[in-house]
Amino acid sequence: MAWERRKSGRRYFYLSARLSDGGVRKRYFGNGLRAEVESLRLERQQAQRDALVQEKQFTASVDLLLAQHVQSTSDLLDASLLVAGFHNPKSRGWRRRRMIAPNAAAKGPVPAREVQPQPNFPDLVKAARQGDRSVIPELRRMLWTHPELTKNNGDLASQTQIRWIDLIAGHDLYFRECLLLKLADFKRKLRAETSGSVVEEMLAEQAASTWLEVNFHQNREAVDPADSIRAGEYRLKKSESAFRRHMKALGTLTSVKTLLPVKVVKEPAVRLEAANEAPKPDRESTENRLDAYFERSTESASIR
Repeated sequence: MAWERRKSGRRYFYLSARLSDGGVRKRYFGNGLRAEVESLRLERQQAQRDALVQEKQFTASVDLLLAQHVQSTSDLLDASLLVAGFHNPKSRGWRRRRMIAPNAAAKGPVPAREVQPQPNFPDLVKAARQGDRSVIPELRRMLWTHPELTKNNGDLASQTQIRWIDLIAGHDLYFRECLLLKLADFKRKLRAETSGSVVEEMLAEQAASTWLEVNFHQNREAVDPADSIRAGEYRLKKSESAFRRHMKALGTLTSVKTLLPVKVVKEPAVRLEAANEAPKPDRESTENRLDAYFERSTESASIR
């Protein structure tokens, strides 16, 4: 579309349309009310498209960080459970394999194989997901000898959470501090229900990241509602996607907790509650043990 100025100095509005054969045809609207209305309509549509592009770019970087965080957590989770003897047939839920013991792959001599290029971690996880049992020993060795895999996942989780907090709070430092305290409390409650394993720690961090994403979209629509239907539809789609991602993260954490022994699951809550209490000196704890000992000895003594 364009306003064309003639030699006389008057402007005339033309609307260009591409034909099926590839040619371009101009439609004449003149310079009256019809031309002004058509020009304003097209300008409004262009402004809405630009606003939608800015809306997508506003969270593009943090969306990419969150996608990397979720993918990294998924790879490490699958690798850890596959090495431990579990499998997820057709994505219907993790269960223990019946054909082979959990650590049977590590027993006995490993048959000699030809020297091949060392695959990277994502390739090993992809092969193990497809049922290739031959990669399990190498996958187990990589998990044990490269602890930086989980460390990098934790760093990625921290970056993702900080970026979401920055977007939610903006320049309000008081709101930012409140969010940090709320996030710490949310993660503490998640960890109190787990056994304290590395896998559960990663899933708790992932749930915290998705929780911040849900709060961002809800807070953004409450504070600054969309001014167009297309922007509103896009925000609604992102909010629903964030909610599904958060529920999936919580569901995965719950599923992993059910795979652990009951004895291991009961201990962490007590341990974390004790960690939140003020530390006691060793002398006091020793005196308590001695008092309990003498009480037991007095009760067991027979009176004649």
